[in-house]
Amino acid sequence: MRITAWSAISPFGYGRAAFLEGLRAGRPSYQVPGFDIAEQLGAKGTGSMDRSSALAVAAVGALLKDVATDASTGVVLGTTSGSTATQFAFTRESLVRRKPYFVNPALMPFALMNSAAAQCAIWHGLTGPNTTVANGRMSGLVALRYAGRLLAGGRASGLVCGAVEEHGEERALLERHLSGAENQLGEGCAVLFLEPAGPGGGLADVVAVDTRLVVDESPHRTLAGCLRQVLRDAEVTPGAVSAVAVSSSGDVERAAVEEVLGGMPTMVDPALLTGDTGAATGVFQMAALLGLAGDGAGWAVATCADRDGMVGCALLRLLGKDVAG
Repeated sequence: MRITAWSAISPFGYGRAAFLEGLRAGRPSYQVPGFDIAEQLGAKGTGSMDRSSALAVAAVGALLKDVATDASTGVVLGTTSGSTATQFAFTRESLVRRKPYFVNPALMPFALMNSAAAQCAIWHGLTGPNTTVANGRMSGLVALRYAGRLLAGGRASGLVCGAVEEHGEERALLERHLSGAENQLGEGCAVLFLEPAGPGGGLADVVAVDTRLVVDESPHRTLAGCLRQVLRDAEVTPGAVSAVAVSSSGDVERAAVEEVLGGMPTMVDPALLTGDTGAATGVFQMAALLGLAGDGAGWAVATCADRDGMVGCALLRLLGKDVAG
């Protein structure tokens, strides 16, 4: 399948140019600046909308300005668990409102895990398949793989494929309990437009995606197995890979890359500047590769290692320079 367009709302600002400029400048930033839901999307229908859904709707709107859609255009969107803030608010209302627990019904749709994907389809009239994948930091890779199956099976003519994560006190609280660390959290939404590969133009082909569960090996060796598999499937030599985007500053991914690829290619790590963007991490990695990996065609890899024991990678064949706009 082919990536023909992409867009992002990131801690660096709005659109592709802002994201790439922020990476090049190397200035850390963790929250989307000045994001007001009513200002971005209007007052109608947004009174109870969560930040996660709003980020996704706005990012998809920017993407669709550059592509043509039809009745078979669908959405595959990754998340960790939906909007943590809305889920907390809805649960709180069930405890503090008067019996029989008169919760605010307007919150309910946005408390669901699939709220962001559903809102994107409703706001932008996307009537093809609509799917939410919830895989934490692995969401970008899993969404890509799922989208590939939809396109290969003829279920969609094109797909908006991406992931979203919101910043907030509620998410920070959960992260502290889950990881025991004070991670610097980030937020944002990045989306790709995917179509079947063909003779027309585009930015990159997604050649292979592989994910694995770490069972009895070390994480870096399991990830190294993923890397070898995607290269073998595509008949690409390790030396042909010119750029790698990693999902974190940990040692697992770098050790796997060094083991498989030998001489270190260009390394891109958006999380060093944006913080932990959760589910959106993988799509930000691919966006960075599309925009920063060089002036011409070549091979690039995005890797991921999640704390829950999943690892994976995607192999991209870059078709040319992405001119940000």
